[in-house]
Amino acid sequence: MDNPHFLNCDQEPIHLCGHVQNFGCLIVFDKFHNCIGWSENCQEIGFPRECLHNGLHLSTFISNLNLSHPIDLDRVLLDNVEIFKHRYVSDIHLQNGTYYLSIYPFDDKIFIEIEKHQSQSHQFKNIYHYAQHINNGKDIWKALADNIYTVTGYDRVMIYKFSKNGDGKVIAEHVSEGLEPLLGYHYPEFDIPQQARLLYTKIFARVTPDVDAKPIPVLGINPEMLDLSMTGIRAMSPIHLQYLRNAQVRASGSFSIIINGKLWGLVACQNTIPKTIDLAQRHLSVFIVQYAVNSFLANKQIAENNFKLKIKSIEFEIRQSLFSKQDLHGVIGSLSPRLMDILRADGIAFKYHNKWHITGSTPHLNSIQAIENSLITNNANELFWQSDFKWPDNDIKDLSHFSGIAKIDLEYKLDFKIYFFREEVKIEEIWAGQPKKEFIYDPNKPINFPSPRTSFEAWKRTVCGTAPKWTEWEIDFLKKLSIILQEACVKKITEIQALNEKLVEINNILETFSYTLSHDLKNPLAALQMTAQMIRDRPGLSQEFLGKAGKNMMEAIQLMNNMLDKTVDFARTKSYDFEYEPVYPERFIQNIIDDCKVRYNIGKLQFQKGKTLPIDGEKTLIYQLFLNLLGNAIKYSSNKGTPIIGVDSVDYGNTIVYKVWDNGIGISAEETERIFEIFHRLPNAIQFDGSGVGLSIVKRIVERLNAKITVESTLNEGTTFNIHFPKKNKDLKSTLPTNPY
Repeated sequence: MDNPHFLNCDQEPIHLCGHVQNFGCLIVFDKFHNCIGWSENCQEIGFPRECLHNGLHLSTFISNLNLSHPIDLDRVLLDNVEIFKHRYVSDIHLQNGTYYLSIYPFDDKIFIEIEKHQSQSHQFKNIYHYAQHINNGKDIWKALADNIYTVTGYDRVMIYKFSKNGDGKVIAEHVSEGLEPLLGYHYPEFDIPQQARLLYTKIFARVTPDVDAKPIPVLGINPEMLDLSMTGIRAMSPIHLQYLRNAQVRASGSFSIIINGKLWGLVACQNTIPKTIDLAQRHLSVFIVQYAVNSFLANKQIAENNFKLKIKSIEFEIRQSLFSKQDLHGVIGSLSPRLMDILRADGIAFKYHNKWHITGSTPHLNSIQAIENSLITNNANELFWQSDFKWPDNDIKDLSHFSGIAKIDLEYKLDFKIYFFREEVKIEEIWAGQPKKEFIYDPNKPINFPSPRTSFEAWKRTVCGTAPKWTEWEIDFLKKLSIILQEACVKKITEIQALNEKLVEINNILETFSYTLSHDLKNPLAALQMTAQMIRDRPGLSQEFLGKAGKNMMEAIQLMNNMLDKTVDFARTKSYDFEYEPVYPERFIQNIIDDCKVRYNIGKLQFQKGKTLPIDGEKTLIYQLFLNLLGNAIKYSSNKGTPIIGVDSVDYGNTIVYKVWDNGIGISAEETERIFEIFHRLPNAIQFDGSGVGLSIVKRIVERLNAKITVESTLNEGTTFNIHFPKKNKDLKSTLPTNPY
């Protein structure tokens, strides 16, 4: 428990200060729109004292402003909730010039801030330039510092990143000529206390135009009743102001860098003389900061994707090698350089069946045994990683410079363990003054409070015994590697027969996959070919036709992409996971028929279209299902004088039943049991091109959708397929009759 006679920085209620800075004024209304508070300097801006009083209604106050564009208060105050959501800004003209009026709801109150225009309009016409500077810069944060310097004109703009332990480091800077650079300097955690960090996550811009300016009290309401957390002109803590004076700073500004909802860092700005940054400049700066954050996240995502591709490749190779070989020692040994590259390790040591293999820079084997004994003594888990490992025996000289260790220990399962080593990196840290908190006594209040630091002279320290930290990506890879080794080796050792059966199944699935792609991509490819030929062979086509043709080609390409993606997942897994959604077959049935008519060169086709009710399922799978059924119907009736196909559907409460029929060659009773077998061709279908894959695809799709399919056919007269699609929002089982048609 804190000593009651000490007041820490993080205990100072800076949001309940009851004062504002002198570059703006504040008027506060309650939830009933009655005035309850105003800053003492309102009269200087142009509001007579008699115009502000308790009970003044907000609408009356707004009407007295003689705005050229009226404010819709109902809309502005719609977000009147505890968390700040919206700030409405408008220009107003008072007797002393042009001002910004900001109005926003917060804490069951309505706040109005008014401050004078200061900025030049040209700054806001260069947004494209600011974006390009960030996009083209080698260092996003340096480009951000340059941009904020251009917008604000502060002498120094620093990008300040917080570490996990709370302190911070200047990672980029733009500094005016003649000032000493602070790039790389560290600052202790207590320089920015926790309650200040919390406010930075709520309001993203804070400025202090003059540290020596007298704060303006808010009248009409007790300070402890007025939460100024969201007030842009809120007065600064006296401790913070003295801190700035001690740093020889007369004006400052801060812009929050928020990443994934957390305070990642600050754009910290300083000026050696007083300087005012107005509301428009602050808003532009916040926008530029957010653009830089988005660019940073995009680059991070690209790097993460590249890392994932790299580990996917080695995961596949490990699985493939371990399934085809029994020598785990040889597999890991051959992949050691790539594992070192992925995990940025200086060396690897692994043991399998009491045989060690070492690659790169590692401790000696007797030293590694000392590590093992230490980890066993401390009950370390199967997975272990640390960047500042403390060695168990200081007398072992070769251990001290290996501070980074990661371990996978599967000795009790596979008689296997592997260590990754990183060498120590000695870092010389430069701090802006020695990070030491001192307290001074206030005789007027029986408390000790923290003294603002008076020294910012460079203070250096050398950090030893640490290696580069293991990142989240690397730790995830360690976990995956452990799982891969266990799965592959356990299956290899204990389930040889099951694995052989699995390999046969995988080969069959891959074979089915290749035939599926070959079979189902023919229709969209035929459509693409036909459209391309028309464009090539018919000069002078209209723009309208070309636009329609281009749209059709793009839709065919998108369809092929979707089919490729879904067929890959469909073919390589026993359980194809997807979210059910309403699918409307009517949208693509006619396209399928049109494409098949071209593919099979059918001039006359009679299509009997009934109801096409929506289905619960996955649209790409259902498209492939109808593609195969309708394609077969058209193909096997194409030798008729008048080919006839039809589609209809009926809602039976718990299920939707579709019927697809044709007047084609039909199927004999002996063959109906085998039509869904892969590569099985009907005896009477030899005259038609085909591979015997289409109906096997239909069967597998139906199973994935938890549907049912039946067939009725008469040789030489035609065939009817009935597909029963369950409604996913029904718990009852289907009670369909045997033949709903």
